[in-house]
Amino acid sequence: MKPVHKRALELCGTAAVAGLALVVWLPMRGAAYATNGGFLGLGQRDFRVFDNFTAPTANDNVTPDPNFPGYTGATLAIWKACVEWGSRLHGNGNGDPHQPGGLGSGGANFDPVFQGEATGVGGTDDNIHSEISGSQGGVFAFTEVPGTDGWRIRYYQNWAWSDGPSDQLLPGEFDLQGVAAHEYGHALGLDHTNIAGATMQGSIQGNGVPQRSIEQDDVTGLAFVYVTAAPTKPVITGVATAPGSLTITGQNFAASGNEVWFTRATPSANVALGDPIKFTGVISTAGGTQISLGVPPLAGPGDVFVKVPGTAGSSLSNGWPADVTAGPACSTPSTLCTGAPNSVGAGARMAFSGGTYLSQNNLTLRCTGLRPGANAFFLAGRTPTQTPFGNGFLCVAGPTAQLPVRTADFFGEIAYGLNTQALPAGLSIAAGETWYFQCVYRDVAGGGALFNASDALLTTWCP
Repeated sequence: MKPVHKRALELCGTAAVAGLALVVWLPMRGAAYATNGGFLGLGQRDFRVFDNFTAPTANDNVTPDPNFPGYTGATLAIWKACVEWGSRLHGNGNGDPHQPGGLGSGGANFDPVFQGEATGVGGTDDNIHSEISGSQGGVFAFTEVPGTDGWRIRYYQNWAWSDGPSDQLLPGEFDLQGVAAHEYGHALGLDHTNIAGATMQGSIQGNGVPQRSIEQDDVTGLAFVYVTAAPTKPVITGVATAPGSLTITGQNFAASGNEVWFTRATPSANVALGDPIKFTGVISTAGGTQISLGVPPLAGPGDVFVKVPGTAGSSLSNGWPADVTAGPACSTPSTLCTGAPNSVGAGARMAFSGGTYLSQNNLTLRCTGLRPGANAFFLAGRTPTQTPFGNGFLCVAGPTAQLPVRTADFFGEIAYGLNTQALPAGLSIAAGETWYFQCVYRDVAGGGALFNASDALLTTWCP
């Protein structure tokens, strides 16, 4: 069994270290903060909530918050707790009356990736918050931190948990958001500090509300583990949503090869399904300040992130709330029309690689079955047809646009990378449009008209 460190928040005093197996380690200590040796890489930034909380006050907040779309109750309170550790303000920073406009105070190369709800408590490294029955003296909650491969946080059932958002709790209630902020600090690699008032102080402050907001000692400790946020870190400053699509504004996005991470729309059962929905190969425009894309299937309301190429924490942006709705999957290109036989066989055939998401800009048109060395070009059109043309058939009709001439290689193939950001004259492709592509080629050995044409490729374009 893997050793598990348990770090707990108590009513008073200093938390003891217990575990499934006894493990002793010495925390690294700065001026006041301390670390527990944990470090969450980019593959461990996700977190989920299994909402099995039994106290009525743990789920009595049913008022949606525009800065935290799609969730209420205990899940919302824990979401707020975790984003407080993020590199920048979460959206406009609102959602917590205890710190208006101030949620998101970490300032390091770390941003938590909210992945909605789970369907169970999970294992010790599945990154899930949940309630556990029973009690342990004055302990409110504990974090199981096996190392760098994940964590689990449990909240004892015997306490009257309050999900806020008010910071004015009734006597006997304890703040779920504040306690979650403390416990999540352990998951990030921080131990207890002796600085009074810090979120990572080892005993609860009042009813827990003061621990919602991390303090300078917490920020310094986080920077020790993850380094202060790099100036090159991608930054999201706003989003605009439409049904099935999303536009992200910010800075430091890569020209190409970006990933956009989304919150999953439905509860997930295991750690693999806790990973974010990732839309890869995304281009940016306007000098790396804007990304427009379709919302992939399985994505839902929550946070979005932009990750630029790289493996460091500085390659992942801050999270930004986005009330998105998933669009349909972009349809795969398909062939139609008839390609006539030619001088080397059954005739030329259209093929492709990549896809038709404009935000990925990675469609390559291909044509096979040509005579090696033959000149050929792709013809684009908005309308399908099938009329006699050369030694074959014309499959695309007006308005049409001719792409640059290519020469077939030794295998009788040509390819053309269709850069939708810099298309040839006469060709303009927008989301929602359907375009047809056909290969027209010289075939002197075929006699007759001395040229022929392939079948056609149908493409429907998505954001």
